[in-house]
Amino acid sequence: MPVAEAHIVTPRAERFLTQLCRHAEAMGGKARHLHGGDGQVRPEVVKVEYAENEGKIAFSWGDCTLRSTSDTLVVHIEADDADKLTGLQGILTADLERFGQRDGLTVSWPGDPATKSDPVGAARRSRTTTIALVVAAALAVGAHLAFGGAVLAAWRWTSVAADILLALVILKIVGAALFARYRVRGHGLATHFPRRK
Repeated sequence: MPVAEAHIVTPRAERFLTQLCRHAEAMGGKARHLHGGDGQVRPEVVKVEYAENEGKIAFSWGDCTLRSTSDTLVVHIEADDADKLTGLQGILTADLERFGQRDGLTVSWPGDPATKSDPVGAARRSRTTTIALVVAAALAVGAHLAFGGAVLAAWRWTSVAADILLALVILKIVGAALFARYRVRGHGLATHFPRRK
């Protein structure tokens, strides 16, 4: 029987345990169909038990045991097979990350290839990003120097050039702000039920 366990560091572990168990209770019976509109096969919630810092959710695919301490939520899953284990991990991860979105809660399952860190790949991506930023900065400096040189060479156009330069600076600031906002939102969103093929 495949097993997975996640240790989620959060000061509100007991709150998330209770919230997940209540959500699972609501998904039992007719409320389960709220998440069933996309045709994806999902496990049924068979039974839910919880009190203070412990909980258990019995799914048709396996069992989830929850335990909270003052700073950690432990999620332990046992499933009938590896595919069902992966399915339960996806559902529980999506729910917990949605509940803890304001706290920036992330769930990672040790041993899961999807959540394993790749230090070589991360270093390579970081190096590529750094090189791209240095090249972009060098191009921006070069463009500013060329533009400034052209303005000084033709002093009659200084007023128009200053207006254009001011517009370009404002455009760059707005572009950088939009890019930063897009990057932050992209990392904070989680798909509730990831599609599997």
